[in-house]
Parts: sequence; structure tokens; C-alpha cells
Amino acid sequence: MSAERSRQIEQLYHAARERDPAQRAVFLDQACAGDQALRHEVDSLLAEDARVESFLETPALDFVPTISGEDAGQSLIGRRLGSYQCVSLLGKGGMGEVYRARDTQLHRDVALKLLPSVFASDPERLARFQREAEVLASLNHPSIAQIYGLEGTGRSRCIVMELVEGETLEERLKRGPFPVDEALLITKQIAEALEAAHEKDIIHRDLKPANVKITP
Repeated sequence: MSAERSRQIEQLYHAARERDPAQRAVFLDQACAGDQALRHEVDSLLAEDARVESFLETPALDFVPTISGEDAGQSLIGRRLGSYQCVSLLGKGGMGEVYRARDTQLHRDVALKLLPSVFASDPERLARFQREAEVLASLNHPSIAQIYGLEGTGRSRCIVMELVEGETLEERLKRGPFPVDEALLITKQIAEALEAAHEKDIIHRDLKPANVKITP
């Protein structure tokens, strides 16, 4: 692929990202002017962004239902990734594995979200993932789990995140309705967290009770 073609793809990709998702198809139809190869390249980049963001946004609990005894036996429990000692497997799914780990340098528990091998083995996808992680790491809000950094050892790559203890909003709702004042407080905190993300042009596209943790 020529340098000029690469620049064209990159420019269209960024221009499409700046538009509302509902308007991207029309924009690309016009911008690509029937060049199907160009359209395919840009669509591939946009689709990869969606997968990366989905991985970053998906909390550990979403992986839990897919854990099996066989999966657990093949986990990294007891092994180290850099300075992090894997303690237990929180969940495993199509978007990777999530471990509870101990930071042996700072002596705190963290969550390690292990990248799927398709990310870790592809330099271009890994670079794009790095950029997305940097954007999310710029968020600083008490109701948003922090990203502490990226860790790489051998062929393994993972995101080091704040380990948020507590039950999910979905679990809490199963125990019965909230008092009005508590419901209003939780709603306010969720809205403020979303506002902080939107100010950084980050859209959480899978907001649901199972993705909201209520800390003790």
C-alpha cells in the first residue's frame, strides 16, 4: 500500500470518527465515491475501534457466566505478569480474561484485563489499543474505575485497572426496590460519570445495571 493511500485511509478514518455513528455510513458513501477497497479499509479500522472500546468498557463481572472448570485449569493463577501476581480468575469470555492480582510493588489488589491474542500479536491493533487506553486513562472521576497502566510480559499484554469491590446494580435490584433517596444518589453518580466521559469524547455503549458497581 502506498504512503498516499495510507494517508487517505487515515484521514477518512479520523473524519468518520468525528461524526455521529448514525451518520458515518452516509459520509463514507460520499467520501469513498464507489471505491469499495477504500471503504473496506476504513470500515475495518472503525470496527476495530469498537472491539477495543468494548474490551476496555466490559467489566469483570460480564465474563463470569462463561467460566468453566476447564478454563480455570488453563488460567494464569499463581503466575506473574511483571510485578503483578495473579490470584484468581474473575471471568473469561470472547473479549479476554480478567484476573484479580496483587501488585507486589505497591501492595494493593488490582484487576488485570488480559488482551485477546488477536490484539497482543498484531502490532497495528496493539498500537491502536494503546491510544485508546491512553484516552481512557485520562479520565479522573470517583465513579469511574481507574486505569493504572499497561503491562507486557513475553506474548501477554494486559490492562491494569482499579479493582472495584461490591455488588452490581443488577444484583442489588434483585433484592428489591431502592429507597428514593438512594436511587436518586446512584442515578446522579452515574450521570456525572457519563458526563465526565463525554467531555473526553468517550461513549459507553453498553451501559446497563450489570455494568454498574455499587461500592460498600
